[in-house]
Amino acid sequence: HRQFCVPLSHLRSHCICHSAAQVLNGPNSDHNYPEMAATAAARPYQVVVWGASGFTGKLVCEHLARDYQGRVRWALAGRDARKLEAVKEELVRINPAVKDVPVLVADARDAQAVGSMLAQTQVVLALAGPFSAYGNTVVEQAVAQKTHYCDITGEVPWVKANIDKYHKAAEQAGVKIVHCCGYDSIPSDMGTLLMADHCKKQLGKKLDKVYTLVSKSKGGASGGTIASGMLIASTTPAAELSQVSNNQYYLADAADKSKHGSDKPAPFLPKYLPEPAAWAGPFIMEGCNARIVQLTNALLPKGPYGTDFKYCEMVEGGQGWSGWAKAWAVSLGTAALGIGFATSLGRSLLKKVLPEPGQGPSLELQRTGFWNHKLIAVTEETGGAAPTVVTGLCGDKRDPGYWSTSRMILEAGLALALESDKIAATGECRAGGVLTPASAAGIVLLERLRAAGFTFRVDGA
Repeated sequence: HRQFCVPLSHLRSHCICHSAAQVLNGPNSDHNYPEMAATAAARPYQVVVWGASGFTGKLVCEHLARDYQGRVRWALAGRDARKLEAVKEELVRINPAVKDVPVLVADARDAQAVGSMLAQTQVVLALAGPFSAYGNTVVEQAVAQKTHYCDITGEVPWVKANIDKYHKAAEQAGVKIVHCCGYDSIPSDMGTLLMADHCKKQLGKKLDKVYTLVSKSKGGASGGTIASGMLIASTTPAAELSQVSNNQYYLADAADKSKHGSDKPAPFLPKYLPEPAAWAGPFIMEGCNARIVQLTNALLPKGPYGTDFKYCEMVEGGQGWSGWAKAWAVSLGTAALGIGFATSLGRSLLKKVLPEPGQGPSLELQRTGFWNHKLIAVTEETGGAAPTVVTGLCGDKRDPGYWSTSRMILEAGLALALESDKIAATGECRAGGVLTPASAAGIVLLERLRAAGFTFRVDGA
């Protein structure tokens, strides 16, 4: 069942009916792309897992084999046929029916081969990083072949580059390029959407601010994430890194500068947060997650979460002197790691002790890991009225960096492949463009995540 990607002219006559989508009524409704819908329906696969032989890619395939085999048309894909076949052999032990799942082979540097692969699927799940090194051709061809795309990048400068280069073209074609579909940044992005949806529908109110407090967690270090962080630190100009660090609207401005407000990044030093009533320290992933949340706020078709919506993400320290001390410990630890990433000597030392790309935690740690994020929403009020403070929680009983991430991106991709009509019917998602999970799939994705075992709940005021 191994399939090697062939020229598009051959694919058009044998595999798919591929025609250019026309924009009929504007960019913000999925119903405006009937030709794309017909093309997608004619494609042999609903989902292709690109990078299936990597650590996270293999986990995505395991989820498919265990929970969706026979219900989803899918294929494994990557550049190394031998490794892909080895993964397939392991999957057959989970579910013998996987023996019929095809293997697609393409080199990420070969645009024609990548395009041929993407022309066969409705959605591609991209797991091969660092994405700024290996993802450019895949994104380019996803737009060209009108194939929805999801990845697990946390490389914020690369996301901005894709907004600048592809947002308008993807919007016009009705293609969803959805970045950050893993632990960065689905908990932050979908958690904020959860709180905003509750306050809007149950209280009739917009939001002034949402806090995400990273609480107790257990998980293994991600070799791929570490490699991506090191690549960003070593190749991104200092001025650009400063913009990422200091501009909460770094991504939102690229999509819509009119949504720029007064929000600031979370402080590096410990801070006492009034509404959560707790001390907090910096969260190393805030630099990605907060920019994604504000990008969603700029992209929402029915308008932003609030007139001047603000988002703060930090690690929970707690109350009193013990909370203050824990927040300081988090700050100092984060500073040490930041220095390590920022210097060539530090990166060299970290490489000796941290996992390599493709490596990850043991199966036992994946299954016994967990994470919890406390959500605190503060409503927008006028005339000096006291705001309502609403609390919630999102989390999982599995390792965040790998087990949770692999399931998150799978559910994001399946939402686009299987429930596009349901997404469109909400009227709350973009039909195309360089998007976020919340702006691409919205409440439909939230429902899928809950059904997959994730906690996303509102506890109340």
